[in-house]
Amino acid sequence: MTHGSTITNSTPAADPSGKSIYVPGIDGKVHKVSAANGREEHAPGFPARITRLPLTEKDASPLNVANGYLYAVTSGYYGDAPPYDGHVVAVELSSGKTTVFNSLCSTYKKLVKANTCPQQRSGIWGRGGAVVDPDSSMNGRIYASTGNGQFDAGSGGDNYGDSLLSVSEDLSSLLGSYTPTDYQQLENGDTDLGSSSPGILPDQGSSQTPYMIVQGGKDAILRLLNRAALPGLGGELQEIDLPGGLFSAPAIWTNGSSNAWIFLGFNSEVVSYQLQTNLSGVSQLASVWQVSPGNSSGEGSSPVVANGIVFVAFDDALVALDAVNGKELWSSALTRAHGNIGSIHWQSPIVVNGSVYSSDESGNLTAYSLR
Repeated sequence: MTHGSTITNSTPAADPSGKSIYVPGIDGKVHKVSAANGREEHAPGFPARITRLPLTEKDASPLNVANGYLYAVTSGYYGDAPPYDGHVVAVELSSGKTTVFNSLCSTYKKLVKANTCPQQRSGIWGRGGAVVDPDSSMNGRIYASTGNGQFDAGSGGDNYGDSLLSVSEDLSSLLGSYTPTDYQQLENGDTDLGSSSPGILPDQGSSQTPYMIVQGGKDAILRLLNRAALPGLGGELQEIDLPGGLFSAPAIWTNGSSNAWIFLGFNSEVVSYQLQTNLSGVSQLASVWQVSPGNSSGEGSSPVVANGIVFVAFDDALVALDAVNGKELWSSALTRAHGNIGSIHWQSPIVVNGSVYSSDESGNLTAYSLR
């Protein structure tokens, strides 16, 4: 559909009607196509432009559809060559109206050109893209975490490098932000906070902070935060040291006893945490298990949880783990004679209609299901 010398790592999203698909292009636009035949549909606002700098500004993360909007985010290409300004774009599906929130020069409400903003970078490239709050009391707000770039919002500026942002569903209002106190160290060391997308935890009615969110980063720290009122500079509820920099997206699961769990994937490990709230209403994450069921040359796949089973991919092995204790239940390496996945980089499994699917670096898509 589109041609050029650049790439996109983004993935399509389905229209709520099921009749159309929104597809990222390398022309700086998102296209709407028929799900039945793949032909482009010139609906109001589509194709929707999400960047004016397609040669230096990339849509790296998946597209998301929620709240009656299509959400897209942008970052730079490999090597971080400017100009680019990490931003979120919302396209209203009914009208085609487009709104923009820029993480740098955030008071500027349009797509930037090469010299619009004196600051550069702050890409939004986590694997979850723009993450939508599922709790009705949050009114559809979205969250996006940014990479390296200037942060001066704490001193009256409008730049939000290495920050977690909370924005209203139509992007018109910044509802809150979080930035680690060592933001300058993160910037200097190319240690993006936004190397991972935020993970939203289910409502904890007995907690002083019932609405929480986690954010990992390249600095190998997982932060637990109050998402109802992001704390600004510092103010974490908890910080946890991780086995390494986090590049995968968190998987969140609630067990039969209504306990919330978090699963994180690394290149050779999977770790789990359970959210616990004491009698005083203080919530903390407690480590439960850490296992090493495989290795990958990439940066780790994002786990997915279904029916109390954690699925995670490694080079030449899709693995199933017991969510409660981390015990290995099955590995696709055992089915080598009948088909196994190859090496992975950022590929992650999904579960649909009772089957688990995993792609690999060889361009294969493999499906497994119970017999």
